[in-house]
Amino acid sequence: MNDTRGIPRPSSNPEDDQLQRQLQNVFRVLAKPDHERREQALQLRQEVSSEWRILADQGTWFAWPTTFAPPGAWKLKGVRWWQDGILSFLEYHVGETQRTPREIRWRILEYAFECHLPPLNDLDHYLKWGEPRTAPRLKKLANTLAAFTQNAKRRADPSYTTAIDDWEGDLVFLHEKYYVNLFHFDWPAT
Repeated sequence: MNDTRGIPRPSSNPEDDQLQRQLQNVFRVLAKPDHERREQALQLRQEVSSEWRILADQGTWFAWPTTFAPPGAWKLKGVRWWQDGILSFLEYHVGETQRTPREIRWRILEYAFECHLPPLNDLDHYLKWGEPRTAPRLKKLANTLAAFTQNAKRRADPSYTTAIDDWEGDLVFLHEKYYVNLFHFDWPAT
C-alpha cells in the first residue's frame, strides 16, 4: 500500500493492508452504537488485535529501510521521523482536509489503548507504546496527541484551528474514559 506521496510504507505487507482495511470497517460500525453488526465488529476487532500480537511476537519483523527524506528545517538533529505512525496507520486524521469523523476517531483511540497495535517501523518504536490497557500505553497515546497540539499551536497558523480543537477534544475523551480514577501519571497539558 502506498501513502499519498507514492512512497511505500515501511510495513507494506498485503496481510497488514487487509487487516488495516478490516479495522477501518470495524471503526465505522462501532461509531454507531445501535448498528446491527456491532457484535461481529467487536469480534473482528479482537481478531485483528490478536493477529498483530502474533506478528509482533514472532520477533522477525523489522522496517525495511527507505531512502525517502522528508523536507525539514534542520532544527532537530538525531530525531527519527517515521513516515507512518501508529495513529496514521489506523487512519486517525484531524483538521480540515482528510478529517476522520469524531465518533470514528474515538473508536480508533479506543482500539489504540485497548488492543495490540500493528508492528510498524522498528521494534523500539513499537515497544514505546507499551502493552494494551496499561498506563504506559495511555501515557504514550495522550502525549502523542498533546505533542501534535503543542506543535500546531507553536505555528500560530489559523489553518490548524480545527486540528487543535479535534486533538484537544480527543484528549478530553481519553481523559474521561480511561484516565479518571484509573491512572496517576501527570496528564499532558496543551
